[in-house]
Amino acid sequence: MKCGLLWILVTTMAFQNLAAENANEHYTVAQKEKTNPYLEEIYKQIDAVEGLNRVKHRDSVAFIIGSNKYIDEGIPLAREFIKIFDLIDLISRDYDYLKRYLIDNFENETLLNLANYEVSSKDHDNLQNMENLHLKLFGSEDIIGQLASGNQLFHVYSCRSPQSPQQFLYSMYVEYVLAELKAHALIVWSWMILRKFGQGGSIEQEERSRDAYMRRVPSTLSRIKDLMNGADRSVWRCDPSNHKVGVTYEEVTRLLQGYIENEVDLNRDGSCSRDCAFYKSTKSEGCTDKKFCSEQPKCSGGVYDCRFVESDMKVCQAAKNSNRRYEFIQYESGRVLGNGGSCHTWLCDAKSWRRWIFMQCSYCLCLCDDQGDNSDRYFNLRPVIAEVEKNRVVTGLRFVKRNRVFHLQIQEGELLPRGVISESTVYWVPVDSYSVSDKDVRKDIDYHMLSYEKRSIDLDDLNADNNNSVVTGLRFKVKGTHLHLEAQFSRFEFQSGVLIEPQTTSYWMSGSDDERRGKVPLKDPQVSTRSLAASIPYPSDNQFFEFTNTGFDKDAGQTTVPFIDIQDVISKPAVPLSGIGIYYKGRDGFGGFLAPKIITYDFSPHVQLPKWESA
Repeated sequence: MKCGLLWILVTTMAFQNLAAENANEHYTVAQKEKTNPYLEEIYKQIDAVEGLNRVKHRDSVAFIIGSNKYIDEGIPLAREFIKIFDLIDLISRDYDYLKRYLIDNFENETLLNLANYEVSSKDHDNLQNMENLHLKLFGSEDIIGQLASGNQLFHVYSCRSPQSPQQFLYSMYVEYVLAELKAHALIVWSWMILRKFGQGGSIEQEERSRDAYMRRVPSTLSRIKDLMNGADRSVWRCDPSNHKVGVTYEEVTRLLQGYIENEVDLNRDGSCSRDCAFYKSTKSEGCTDKKFCSEQPKCSGGVYDCRFVESDMKVCQAAKNSNRRYEFIQYESGRVLGNGGSCHTWLCDAKSWRRWIFMQCSYCLCLCDDQGDNSDRYFNLRPVIAEVEKNRVVTGLRFVKRNRVFHLQIQEGELLPRGVISESTVYWVPVDSYSVSDKDVRKDIDYHMLSYEKRSIDLDDLNADNNNSVVTGLRFKVKGTHLHLEAQFSRFEFQSGVLIEPQTTSYWMSGSDDERRGKVPLKDPQVSTRSLAASIPYPSDNQFFEFTNTGFDKDAGQTTVPFIDIQDVISKPAVPLSGIGIYYKGRDGFGGFLAPKIITYDFSPHVQLPKWESA
């Protein structure tokens, strides 16, 4: 996209008078493409737009074709899109033939055959083809409008597209205008060739096709601008067909985990005079009588929120290399916490016992905040900035885990004129692969450590304060007990694509400081990946959630949720971003996922109507 898209495409209409002046002139076949200024300008515009980095929209609408629910509940667009793309492909193929004829010296008979085929064939009428295409996309059938509406109604499926709904509309419109230009070039060229050899092609026929072209294109501009103004600009990722740790998601491990401890070991006095519920915040103080406590790893951190369930139980210990402590807990009554069944490791007895006649030393079910080497609970606090000195901007996001530290990694690319990204420069910026144990790496400066008291993350969409700014960096900060995302924005000049003194004028933006943020409820959740239904995004405006443990009944409280989605969040082609965000997605009763989103640049203000129409 080396030049302004829609504005430049529309300027082709200004050449109507040139075409009329040249229509009656006769040229040799060898001169035809070099001496008709109108055709020459159309060829230039087509070449300029075809140089854009665009996706194949057959792939972009895969979320429609591949989703029966969308088709059943919405409008059966799949078949219509197949017809539309077949027609666009047909026009593009014919235009490719024309380009070959213009470059090579073909016989006159071959040129005449192509010209006759383009305007005289009963089965091939490009003028009628474009009328039909216009009616389907923007006219009475309004498929573009139906698609825009469907993206809003069925946003769960729009995450399958490699573009935001607005970006899809914009690039789909470019596809349409390219088809218009190519069809128009084919028709004008064909009439010119036929007139040259005295085989028809009246001026009236050519003017009719030109008038139809000029009637259709302005109306599409107005329609697409309206639709783009109301279209969502966010890109997020659906759940994958198969969850795979380290590939599609990562976990915070052993932040809060179900933990069994006798009350005698939860106080320094070795007393059993209180009940389990008394111990809201304590720690493991010993291992009295070397009973069950000697058969499990000790909780080296805080012990919280204890409760009494039953006196006697059997505990299936997890494998030593597992992030879990227990596979399941089975009480004497038959109640099972977690997935019961056969224990494939070793089964231990934990039976409450009496001290004297009136005092029972009960086993409590608590939460352990174990801050040891097996707990991955760190978030990078170092700023991550694109190479603004090279005019690069952020184009994508993803979470990665390196050395037990979670980083929000950026994809960057060079910004070119009119909001284009140079695809050859797009790459993922390597993260700082430090370890929290490295010399000069400091807690609360280089990284944030989650804990029972500090395990909240704010959910926000961070948008530029105007359409002259794009995202060039990000960082996490700690506000109170909450981890909080901030974005850096840099101003730029749209026509030139140049960042405006980014070293000195860039600015940071964060979400709301409102202490009344709503908390996303995670009540006794199941392990995130056990949901059979696809995750749904929760509202991220002024919300937060806490990392917590899975439910005791469902999982014995052994897993920290939500999981962290590590899939790439990018658009194809890459575009500058006017915002980024952190959101939560999941299903009721499950742990869900923390994930990033990107908000693509708003191109709608740059969709310009022709001057002669807006005057």
